[in-house]
Amino acid sequence: MDRRRFLAGIGAGAAVGAAGCLGGDSADRPFPEADWRAEDALDVATLAERHADALVDAGSATLFSTAATSHDGDEEPTPWLPSQEYESRYDLENQRLYVRLSVTETDAPDVSELYAADGEALFRVERESGVEYDRQSIDRSSGELESAMRTEVATGIRVEGGASDVETEYEGLNLWNPTSDGAGEVRGEETARFTADAFEGDRDVPETVETASATVHVYESGVVPRLEQSWAGPHDGGEASVDVDIDYRDLGATVSEPAWAETAREETSG
Repeated sequence: MDRRRFLAGIGAGAAVGAAGCLGGDSADRPFPEADWRAEDALDVATLAERHADALVDAGSATLFSTAATSHDGDEEPTPWLPSQEYESRYDLENQRLYVRLSVTETDAPDVSELYAADGEALFRVERESGVEYDRQSIDRSSGELESAMRTEVATGIRVEGGASDVETEYEGLNLWNPTSDGAGEVRGEETARFTADAFEGDRDVPETVETASATVHVYESGVVPRLEQSWAGPHDGGEASVDVDIDYRDLGATVSEPAWAETAREETSG
């Protein structure tokens, strides 16, 4: 299997159901004193910090995202993002990480998994040709896992990176115009709901964004439990659309060893 390509994809998760809304308009602003608010807009920098801090303080969290894509014609355009599911689970107390990437809407299985704990990383790849396993030793400190978690849980909100003093901003709420849209609810807890209809960034798919929309839910604590984004426009001579939904959930839950882990050890013991 191509371990480099799979590992490079960790943290780039791209990318769950609509939340029931309680109604309201832009004048109805839940949590008006929250420091992540900027009147009817969002202070994205503060929100990203509050969200990441809360998930790291919880000790564990799951990012679950779906990307649903469509295009004109029978031929797949270039470049392309296939419809997929991405899941990453971090457990700081037990120093465990689980990642799964599954390409959906295919005739044959296309699933890549990683489980890392106790100084080893186990891999499972399932394709039409069968299942393959791999294993490698890892030397990772608790601080490195926390740093990786902090970066990943900002996916969709704001992710920054780069070398030296050069800062690169990737897709996040900083590229949208989120505006207060009343109250909502996710998993039984009230949220402040924000919607956006303008996207100012560049995308590979579609290469030209003609229409875009986003909905973000925020708990009073600053945790973003759900974020939905859509883009559509011309791409490689046709039209394409991408819908990405991100769920942050299972705060404080333990990451269990997957059922296939022991098989992976046995298959790679030689």
